[in-house]
Amino acid sequence: MKKLIEKYWEDMIIGITTQDKTKITQHFAPKATYKCRIASDMMDIVVDDMATSCLGYKDFLDCSKYTIDRIDKLADGSWHSVITSSVNKKPYFTASYFKFKGDKIIKLVEYYGDFE
Repeated sequence: MKKLIEKYWEDMIIGITTQDKTKITQHFAPKATYKCRIASDMMDIVVDDMATSCLGYKDFLDCSKYTIDRIDKLADGSWHSVITSSVNKKPYFTASYFKFKGDKIIKLVEYYGDFE
């Protein structure tokens, strides 16, 4: 699974840079769920809408400077990753919790933030 998560992040960055949404969505199962925190609420977002939203980061995200800080398997069988990057020249992180079925993501929950 570690390699799948690394490939997901690689394709996420490629998708943003080339504006190719399929690079992002190809990693998800057909009925996958995606949640993220927006303000104080956890929001359910359609995976296709999440990928479209990610494309909007092209002018703000420094895609050449992202790092995968960690990938861990959790006790319940899910996986966790933390990446850091730069958005508008400010350090930014994404903490992600993945559940897989085979080689596809069936659930992804993410938290974002800057370091300020």
